[in-house]
Amino acid sequence: MKAIALLLALALAGHAAASIFRHEIPAASLHDDLDDLPQHHQSDQQTVHHKVHRKHHHHQSSSASSESNEKTHNQATDGYMTFNVDNIWDKPLTSFIVNRDDSRPLHGDMLTWKGVQIATGPRSPVTALKEIERIFDDAYTTMKHFTEEEKKSFHKAYLAANKIENEDVHLNSSQLLKKHQYKVEEHTVLTDDGYHLTVFRVAPKQMQNVQDSTSAPVVFLAHGLLGSSDDWLLMGPERSLAFILADLGYEVWLGNTRGSKYGRYHASKHEAQPDFWQFSNDEIALHDMPAMIDHALRTSQQKTLQYIGVSLGTTAIFALMASRPEYNEKISKVHAISPMVYMTKVRSPLFRMITTTSPFHERLQEQLGSGEFKPAKELIYTAGGNMCQNEIGCKNVCSNINFVMAGFGDLPVDRIPVVLSHLPAGGSTRQIQHYAQGVASHDFRKFDHGPEVNKKVYGHVQPPKYEMTEVRAPVVLYSAASDWLAHPDDVMRLFKELPNAKAHSVVADEQFSHMDFLFSDKAPQAVYESLIYNMKEDNQ
Repeated sequence: MKAIALLLALALAGHAAASIFRHEIPAASLHDDLDDLPQHHQSDQQTVHHKVHRKHHHHQSSSASSESNEKTHNQATDGYMTFNVDNIWDKPLTSFIVNRDDSRPLHGDMLTWKGVQIATGPRSPVTALKEIERIFDDAYTTMKHFTEEEKKSFHKAYLAANKIENEDVHLNSSQLLKKHQYKVEEHTVLTDDGYHLTVFRVAPKQMQNVQDSTSAPVVFLAHGLLGSSDDWLLMGPERSLAFILADLGYEVWLGNTRGSKYGRYHASKHEAQPDFWQFSNDEIALHDMPAMIDHALRTSQQKTLQYIGVSLGTTAIFALMASRPEYNEKISKVHAISPMVYMTKVRSPLFRMITTTSPFHERLQEQLGSGEFKPAKELIYTAGGNMCQNEIGCKNVCSNINFVMAGFGDLPVDRIPVVLSHLPAGGSTRQIQHYAQGVASHDFRKFDHGPEVNKKVYGHVQPPKYEMTEVRAPVVLYSAASDWLAHPDDVMRLFKELPNAKAHSVVADEQFSHMDFLFSDKAPQAVYESLIYNMKEDNQ
């Protein structure tokens, strides 16, 4: 009996050490009938105006992702529920306990802030409430907050939408286009380091064949972080930018980067192996983008094209043009939506937690590894999912890493199941780390491998900067005040440094957020009208 008692004591001690992050889940969410508890409040339709900053030439320059190998286990006991991840039971970050009776921690004290609960103790990375607040406060301030009545109302609407059979949930980019009678070709682009990327060429709507569009102006659309070409199509005709541009007579190219659902093949590597995922934003900028842009120009028989990128798509094009001057001549104008270049004031709790100056940095590095970015459910909750669910009430949205990373926004209820089915579309952990490095460095630099490797790779202990003064192509920036990933101050810094920045269009709606650029009904009026005007100006 003494031996058994000793074993039980050791097990409890191990469990206590494992439980650093604690999440308070409302009792209602434990019931089956509220498993899908969603939220969304459709604000009244209103005219959205822009605030535009303009420069003069004499300014001063300055296949879907595979299931995770890490399976979560849900074990119910009499008093509480325990959630763990295989093989990392002793890692505090991804283990938590929810007490069904009163939500109090089983071991030690707890710091609580706006629904986020983190246990204190010898192994806890934080000791004061201000450390939690520093990570989450800006995101909390700018996120949507719903009343209980609004949550209930949206919950009913979401459940109704989720029950409707919508084929868009399962369609790929080509199928989404063909469904609405748009002519499309699929092309495979091989990068110089062996990745196979599927890109889509869309003919102007009025043309019968894609091959007939060689006289049409060409525009290349580059998706955002953890996204794919699907993102430009999910709202359908008249609401998604790819459809709108094809209707206006543009030949539209939809790109896809390595690691996305359309970029999972390599000449010698397999996506199941870690070496497939050893890429940062540098490789996307210096290998993927030039390969796709050159292919689009060669196929369309054009010398230049206009480029539209969102988040990752902006990071890549600015890094490319700063590194390879010839691409400033191939791109007639860059339209950078939510430009993620400088990350100093990023609001996203995920990036604030991963950055090298965060108390969570080392533990997160260990938990995330170096392969595909597929964070465990517990990490998603900790990095903002719990705060999201506490304030918004939608389990489906708040367990999706894209929305936890970037904020929810103003998605129409009927399209939420469709958007959730297409995101995330894939990416590497190193990409996330690359952005997080920018939070600490306050600069736009190549990936930091550490001093010793940097010395071998770059010739210096510090990774080199991408100099924005080298970007000579005309640029227009598009941003929003509540964007979690592209803070207005960081965007304005970029605007001031670009030598040929033509304008900076700021969405006036204070509630307009990162995901709204692609998935809000307000986007056509709030963003696309201004963007199309700037595109036509280039064609005149």
